[in-house]
Amino acid sequence: MHLTTLRTGIAIVLFFFSYFISAGVLAKDGFELAGITTQTGEKKSFMATRGDIALPVTVINGKQEGPVLLLAAGTHGDEFPSMFALQKLREEVRPGELSGTLVLLHLSNIDGFHANRIALNPKDNKNLNREFPGSAGGTPTEQIADFLTKEFIAKADYFIDMHSGSANQQLLDHVYSPFVGDKALDDLTFEFAKATGMQHIVMYGDRPRDPDNSISFPNTAMTRGVPGLTTEIGHLGQYTEESVGYAVQVSRNALYFLEMLPGEPGPHSEAVIYETLTSAKSHHTGFFLPGVKIGAKVEKGASLGKVTDYFGNVVETISSPVAGTVMMINEMPAIKEGQSAVTIGILQ
Repeated sequence: MHLTTLRTGIAIVLFFFSYFISAGVLAKDGFELAGITTQTGEKKSFMATRGDIALPVTVINGKQEGPVLLLAAGTHGDEFPSMFALQKLREEVRPGELSGTLVLLHLSNIDGFHANRIALNPKDNKNLNREFPGSAGGTPTEQIADFLTKEFIAKADYFIDMHSGSANQQLLDHVYSPFVGDKALDDLTFEFAKATGMQHIVMYGDRPRDPDNSISFPNTAMTRGVPGLTTEIGHLGQYTEESVGYAVQVSRNALYFLEMLPGEPGPHSEAVIYETLTSAKSHHTGFFLPGVKIGAKVEKGASLGKVTDYFGNVVETISSPVAGTVMMINEMPAIKEGQSAVTIGILQ
């Protein structure tokens, strides 16, 4: 074949190849998770399994290229709004309108959910959100953490770990924007946090920077270069139509921000940024009676509540160690010496 003819043929092939890609004609690859492949334009719900572990997952694999967003509910099995929110997203999001892949991990701590345990897995009494990156040969909770690290986080480009207040926690809805000392990653994570539309954003740099000792689910993402947020929506071990709807909207804002769905994210027009959180702890064991409300602004030294002994005698007035906003309150009366009673957000 003449060289000029060969070059012309190659040019024609490259032209049509680039045209088909720009027009979105070429098929997007299937997405594999836990040995199950979800084809382009398909929505598939299944139990992701490894050994004795079985976790409910939905994969929505869009027709167009885009990032992989992982949304996880039930890291603590008694935090319900996000569980119902992901069920709604499963019904609402259509593969045909989605760019990229949406992975919905409906329930990370299924044993804790069925045992009605606050935070813990009844099989080993461990908190999943303190056992990352886990161990394939460890306790049941450590094995789940290892599975989530190697199979879920490893395939995600962005991550949101969706929480709420347990039965003992009254809290102000907020999102944690972690930072790990990587400026590009930290800045992107902060933009991601703002894009959720949540008003209260807590900067969070207290987790280890070591990926082999990442401790929490979102920090495991961050230490592997994946922006990982934690949302806190709803409280007192309850779920309401309002809290579920808000969790859905926050998730949709994330999808809009990543251009996975058509739409614009809605950053809060009056976002409040907190430098950190600090706890006011009890120095006695007995009953805690809160004296403030969620969202209240307090000055340093302000009374946050009282502790009584078992007979009702006041043994302590708990004072705020800093000026700030009341973010969380230990709502159950039982309190032990050294336990946090109220958490205060310190404004940036």
